[in-house]
Amino acid sequence: MKQSIFKNLRQITFMPIIFPVNCYVYETKNSLIVIDMGMKGFVKEIEEIKRATNKPVEMLLLTHAHGDHINGIPQFKKSFPEVPIGISKRDYRLLKGDFSLDTDEMPGKIKGGYPKVEMPIDFTFDDGEQLADILVIATPGHTPGSVTFLTPEGFAIAGDAFQSRGRLAVSGDRVNSFPFPAFATWSKETALNSAKKIQHLDLQLLAVGHGDMLENPDKAIEQTVKEFEVKINGKKN
Repeated sequence: MKQSIFKNLRQITFMPIIFPVNCYVYETKNSLIVIDMGMKGFVKEIEEIKRATNKPVEMLLLTHAHGDHINGIPQFKKSFPEVPIGISKRDYRLLKGDFSLDTDEMPGKIKGGYPKVEMPIDFTFDDGEQLADILVIATPGHTPGSVTFLTPEGFAIAGDAFQSRGRLAVSGDRVNSFPFPAFATWSKETALNSAKKIQHLDLQLLAVGHGDMLENPDKAIEQTVKEFEVKINGKKN
């Protein structure tokens, strides 16, 4: 495991060289908020952060339902049985085996790997909800219920809406050196619209599911969005 720190946000990375999978710990004045739990090995790291900060873990929030973002939940629940775990109302349906699409969603197959065992989810949330200090922003595309978590400091923890492994890329834009997020993306068009939403957030930091954190990312996001838009529909702005 590798840890990186930007101010009050810690990134924990499993297999950083070969196949990076990230978990985040956001430190508030009184508590810790964990975001994503793809590997059981993250739990030991979180226990150490809890001891070092002397702050309780307040909740675990999930950006989306793919296994590499939630497979560590059973181990997390063993170590933190009282900590509530939340996922978007839309992606909770995927965990229940409902892969149907709503009438207002783009047609296409919902892709990626999902756990074969039931995950202990305690609550769900929707776009625009405030969870402690964190704002939930719906950023579908990778999955129909993918979300980005925005902190008051301007940190966007965006799951797989973007990746920075190999290069910065919108979900669905294949990066040859690390193509897996693109392979698991349901709708490129929806992902592009979500990336545009993130583009206008005036961010201090972009934190993603696969790859390093990116400071002052606005210009890089803008360029990445433009390039992806050209790729999928030929439109230039």
